[in-house]
Amino acid sequence: MKPEDLLPVLTFSGAEKQLARKFGIPADAMIPLFFSFRFGGGWCYGTEAIRTISVVKRTTVYDETARTGFSREEIFLFLNPVCTAREGNVLRLEKCGEEKTRLLVERPFWIRIRADRILKATVNPVVREIATEELAVHEMDFEGSTAANAAHELEHLADRAISGVHLWEFHFT
Repeated sequence: MKPEDLLPVLTFSGAEKQLARKFGIPADAMIPLFFSFRFGGGWCYGTEAIRTISVVKRTTVYDETARTGFSREEIFLFLNPVCTAREGNVLRLEKCGEEKTRLLVERPFWIRIRADRILKATVNPVVREIATEELAVHEMDFEGSTAANAAHELEHLADRAISGVHLWEFHFT
C-alpha cells in the first residue's frame, strides 16, 4: 500500500471506532458490522460477555427511464441474537471460510431474530455515505437469501460447523 493510500484507510478505521463509542458498544463486538463494510456478507463474533452477528439485506434501486441504478445495502448488527422462529426449507450452495468449494446446505426461507439491541447501517454508494441508527425494535424477520445468510451466521455463533453435500457430488447433464 502506498503511503498516500494509507490516510483514507486510517481515517475510515477511526470513524469505525467512533461509531462503536456513539452506540456504547465495545469495538470488538462491532467486528461483524465492520467486516460487512470491508469484505461484504454476514459475519459473527462471540465472547462470554457478548455475541453479535451482521446480516446484509441488498436491494437494487433502478431507474427504468435513466437506465441507471445502484445496490443499497442495509446491514443489521444484532447484539446477543436468538432465532425465535423459522419456516420453510431451501436448498442452496454456500461457500464458507476455509472450505475449498461450495456445499449444498438446507436453510430456512423465513427467519425471525430477537436481540438485545439492533443497529442498522444503510450503505448508499451514490452519495458514498453510511447512515447508522439504533432501531427501536428488538425483533426482525427476513426471508429468502437474507434469511439463509442470517441462519448461516447464527449457526457459526453456536459453534456448529457448516456441513452439506460437496459440489463435486453434482453431475453435469
